[in-house]
Amino acid sequence: MQAKLTEMQVRERLKDIKAFVIDQDGTTYLENQTFPWTTDFLKGLEQRGIRYLFLSNNSSKSRAEHCRKLAESGIHASEEQILSSADATIEYLKTLPGHRDIYLLATPCVENDFREQGFDTDANKPNYVVLAYDLTLTFDKLDKACRLVRKGVPFIATHEDNNWMIGPDEHRPDVGALAAAITASTRVKPKFVGKPNAEMVQAFLKRLQLPKEQIAIIGDRMNTDIRMGQEHGLLSLLVLSGKTKREDIPESPFQPDYVVDKTIDILKLLEE
Repeated sequence: MQAKLTEMQVRERLKDIKAFVIDQDGTTYLENQTFPWTTDFLKGLEQRGIRYLFLSNNSSKSRAEHCRKLAESGIHASEEQILSSADATIEYLKTLPGHRDIYLLATPCVENDFREQGFDTDANKPNYVVLAYDLTLTFDKLDKACRLVRKGVPFIATHEDNNWMIGPDEHRPDVGALAAAITASTRVKPKFVGKPNAEMVQAFLKRLQLPKEQIAIIGDRMNTDIRMGQEHGLLSLLVLSGKTKREDIPESPFQPDYVVDKTIDILKLLEE
């Protein structure tokens, strides 16, 4: 199985789409290199009056850093056009009682984003332990988090990816792996927020102010991007420029609505 919809069916569905939520790594660029077709794809969307929002499970970067990374790659987007799992976690925490008092494991720049939103990130009596992609993680931070979780403080993590793909065959441990260390010590599993979870969907629906029927997801990962579309009723388009190869598709429990080699191929589907 390679797609749920025929070309004619996906063309029909795309007529209702007002915005795309677009994955970054593997879809828009790979590590530090933007795909050569990305700029033309985005220009094509703009010419058609279609909005776009970049999604990322990478919670090691602040909003400003995500924006700068795209700009350095030749992609000019505002901070409002970028939504990370850290942003979604902030929005989710705001719905919880006593949300301002947390113990946060994060890079200094992401911690600053939380503080700007009114959070006390090292509260004396935190109501939540929050794990982002902390590239500055130390044993002392890990130890404090475990102590709090053992005492019953709820444990929240920005996303569940175990590995961060930095090249075709290169990976680094991601938040899921860091969370597993806390779980191994405390026997408590975290509440994950980022892709493919409902909290991430709610965050981008709020940002775009559109119903699900007018939004499509573009991504390269079956267990995050495509799963998010399948589980939450959004049109999902798989690109083969990143993590997933065509031979991987039949083995996945999460199936895309349609498959293209790269993002720019979607423009052909938008033509009348």
